[in-house]
Amino acid sequence: MKATAIACLIITGIGATVLANSAPAHAAGFRSCTTSQFNIADNLTGTSSCQVSNDFNQDFLNNNSTSTVNQAGFFDLTNWVFGGKIGENSGYGGTGSGQLGTWDISNVVQNSWNNVMLVFKSGQGTNLVGYKVTDGITSGSWSSPFEKAAFNFNGNGSRDVSHVSVYYTQGAKPPVTSVPEPGTIVALSLVGGSILVSRRKNQLMNR
Repeated sequence: MKATAIACLIITGIGATVLANSAPAHAAGFRSCTTSQFNIADNLTGTSSCQVSNDFNQDFLNNNSTSTVNQAGFFDLTNWVFGGKIGENSGYGGTGSGQLGTWDISNVVQNSWNNVMLVFKSGQGTNLVGYKVTDGITSGSWSSPFEKAAFNFNGNGSRDVSHVSVYYTQGAKPPVTSVPEPGTIVALSLVGGSILVSRRKNQLMNR
């Protein structure tokens, strides 16, 4: 195999690896938690990001593999495990209904949990709101994200939260694959070209 072909394979392999580790595409969509009319991204302390599902207003089905949060692909993940509800004898501290509350997972969080998400559910006319917990944070406070401006439901003010569910993922985190710098690609091409020139020179000397 020619050296230039080898260099091409190396570069192509890097590109294939990057694509293989890209976030999966999901049929479900999400709305922003922040617009010029409202901001519900900061209704929960101790979190790094927020998503509102376009498709689901229920937060679980019969098992984890068919749970609505996995069907939706919250935060580009489909391996969420349902851990229980805040304040319902599940080991999670805090309150889980109404307009204001607290959350506390310090008694149950495990080192094997890679990600933690709190999912808020209300009622008709609203969809699930998911908040990804910041690494290292185990407690905080919340106010209802189901604001009229965010969901355009009938009535005034914010709707009560029905409950707050805790989800987590576990297992080894996937390796981070970085895109090669342009200089790296050029260097690979130069190495491949040098090998080819050296081979041709040897062939001419041996004639």
